[in-house]
Amino acid sequence: MKAAPFEHHEPETVEKAVSLLESLHEPTIIAGGQSLVPMLRFRLARPDTVVDINGIDALDYLEEEDGYLKMGALARHADVEDADVIDEDDYGSFADAAPLIADPQIRNRGTIVGSMAQADPKGDWGSVLIAHDGEVVARGPDGERVIPADELFLLPYDTSLGENELITEARVPTPAAHEGSAYHKLKRKTGDYAMVGVAARLILDDEGRIEDAGIGMTAVDITNARAAEAEAHLEGERPSADLFEKAGELAAEESNPESDEHGDASYKERMVDVLAQRALGDAAERAGAVKRRVTQ
Repeated sequence: MKAAPFEHHEPETVEKAVSLLESLHEPTIIAGGQSLVPMLRFRLARPDTVVDINGIDALDYLEEEDGYLKMGALARHADVEDADVIDEDDYGSFADAAPLIADPQIRNRGTIVGSMAQADPKGDWGSVLIAHDGEVVARGPDGERVIPADELFLLPYDTSLGENELITEARVPTPAAHEGSAYHKLKRKTGDYAMVGVAARLILDDEGRIEDAGIGMTAVDITNARAAEAEAHLEGERPSADLFEKAGELAAEESNPESDEHGDASYKERMVDVLAQRALGDAAERAGAVKRRVTQ
């Protein structure tokens, strides 16, 4: 089956893209298209107009700048795998998550920001963004605004993005001296969405206690979700297996999975517990490493 006819626009600047979003009737944005194109093909989506932002070169970047790791709207999943700035010690959750997303073909074309904008609760990047206290930058007719990760996801496939707004960038703070993060994901086979996923980030103080913690959960609620009680339990404590065991239990209690063909809700809750403990253990180990930004 082929897509239904639609009008195709290819702006070369963000300003032109925003202008099109404002002037056209219910336009659909395409970047990587790894979700949209199949929907178009099977006519599950039938937009009258499509705004293709792939010609906006200014949105194609992944870099550290001004205290953030910044990912433009055209940065691909594979860019995270290939970027020199991404390594296990500094951006462990990113290094862990990228190769687990779908398959190489999708990673080479799909975009990080597009995944966040789609707001699929089974998407990995939303949980990583939450764990890192990240945010997105949106541009619309009234200018630019910043949306924290906790305010971005509202419902499955629904965000707080305005009708005529475009997410131009996702960003997370660059790591502190003793910061580590990790992402663990359970899926049936290569290419599948997560059955359960957990992103964890820890910052240790000079005495080795947990100064700040972030935990984001995938596929166990109506959106990517934060395990706030588990985070609070960790802060001020020294990393230990017992501490992480309790945090895993709290994260599982905060999750709200549904039973489906992949497993019942109780099984998924148990997997939140297990994956949270593993992610926290890896994050703590990486936080104890000597950071390149300290030694250089």
